[in-house]
Amino acid sequence: MSSTTSRPRVLLFDIGGVCVVSPFQAILDYEKAQKIPLGWINHSIAASNPDGAWQQLERGEAKLDAPWFAAFKADLSNEQRWRKYYAQYLAKSRKQDAGAAAEEAVFNAPPVPDIDAEWLFWEMMRVARQPDPHMYPALKRLRQHADKHPGSLVLAALSNTSIFPAGHPFAEETAGHADVKRQFHVFVSSAHVGMRKPAENIYYYTIGRVSEFVVQRGYGDGVRAQDFIFLDDIGSNLKTAKKIGMGTIKVDLGRADRAVKELETRTGITVTSDGGSSARL
Repeated sequence: MSSTTSRPRVLLFDIGGVCVVSPFQAILDYEKAQKIPLGWINHSIAASNPDGAWQQLERGEAKLDAPWFAAFKADLSNEQRWRKYYAQYLAKSRKQDAGAAAEEAVFNAPPVPDIDAEWLFWEMMRVARQPDPHMYPALKRLRQHADKHPGSLVLAALSNTSIFPAGHPFAEETAGHADVKRQFHVFVSSAHVGMRKPAENIYYYTIGRVSEFVVQRGYGDGVRAQDFIFLDDIGSNLKTAKKIGMGTIKVDLGRADRAVKELETRTGITVTSDGGSSARL
């Protein structure tokens, strides 16, 4: 939560896990189906930062081709990383002493899970093309409010993305996916600008883009970090936003409805009623 009490001028949204269904749901479902310790895949992706296959893809430095999928699978198959994670998993799930868990992981850890990286990636992308049933309607009502009161509220998106191969079905936006993007005045895609969250540079870049929009429309002289509320489902992304002065709202997996309620409180705009948006005092 931000300590800022004034109403935000800019609402900055992540896309996956906020405006659309979280790709993490596909990961969770895969781990359950394959009996993989829950959290391993996300841990492995995060631990490969800053130059793992996933991070390179989201900065637009790699193509979605066979070599990339091989590199992604290699990141998910790192044995040293797996043993360290398995020790943490044992300590937590069995409430073991950390030292004992680490020793057991060294000598008795099961093989690194064999993950079908290519199938998993495309399943994540498929799931993330479905609008969130709570946040998406709220977003549309916020856009209606912004259109009725020009300059009072700017809607922007900051999303870690990938560029799909030409000709792939996901390279063509579906009506629903395109409609999500149309709700925003400014849309920043990591793979197209060569930066990704949680690095600070993409946040400052986004502030600059929103400032340009505000000036071009005659809504003011620009914006500062303090004018933003940022909604994301990943803690490290929110941590950077807080560090530079943005207000934040955490969107928990499967509980975007709670974030919508907090959004109403922070903005003073009712977005959950069927009658559309309205300002509240």
